[in-house]
Amino acid sequence: MGISSPTINFPVDETIKRIEYVKANAMGIIHEAKKIQREVSAIRSETDADEKERIDAADGKLGDILIRFLQKSFPKDGIICEDKPTIDGGDFKWILDPVDGSMNFVRGLPLYAISFGLEHRETPVGGVVIVPPQESVYSAVMGEGAYKNGEPIVTSRISELNRAIFSPNLPTKRAHMIQEIMADLSGFLTYARSFRRTGSFVLDACFIAEGVMDAIWEKTVKHWDVSAISVILTEAGGKLTDLNGVHYYTGLPELVASNGVLHSEILNLLKTVRSTVSRN
Repeated sequence: MGISSPTINFPVDETIKRIEYVKANAMGIIHEAKKIQREVSAIRSETDADEKERIDAADGKLGDILIRFLQKSFPKDGIICEDKPTIDGGDFKWILDPVDGSMNFVRGLPLYAISFGLEHRETPVGGVVIVPPQESVYSAVMGEGAYKNGEPIVTSRISELNRAIFSPNLPTKRAHMIQEIMADLSGFLTYARSFRRTGSFVLDACFIAEGVMDAIWEKTVKHWDVSAISVILTEAGGKLTDLNGVHYYTGLPELVASNGVLHSEILNLLKTVRSTVSRN
């Protein structure tokens, strides 16, 4: 049973059927992802442009595989996939991120995830996140709980900042917001226990859902980054909001994801440290 998911009307059986289809085929997707990573990471880029080209090629290749995979069984569903044209459909829509942590992917690091969000009439109702290096599969359907490899997961119950492990916000393009980022880091360095960061928002959020990390705050997140994890994290007992506490549904420019217990305290800390930036 879900822990904190909102009550909406949606076809639960059809949602479960789609989520189970992805889970049942996870090992095939893992195999394809590992094969593509071996290919792209075997070549060392000499320039930033070269690396960006390989990132785009890997995202595109795996994206094509995922789209064909979904269309085979659910041809009437819509699909939004990063860097691909939108495919219109019926009430169900898939929100895909073929490789979250793409820099890790092309460098050969075992820290990336594949995200399948499932929405019904624009509301996230299910999600699957596949982590190929660990052969892990996180999943949830709204109201049905969250799982890792078929076993229930819940967020941590850590309620003090000085016991919490955070993943910090470090956007790739950050020069124009460096004062705000440094204020955030200073606040959490003062009060939090420690930082961990994988380079994949989706993977970090899964770690929060299963209770091994406690919170993350992140700027410049996209729809495909968040759709699946919004259901997985909420069903595990966590929260995902903007800085004003507005729950994620269709996309927000900045997000705080937490175990739920720490959420209000995190929002208050971020507002406090950022107010010092605006006064300077």
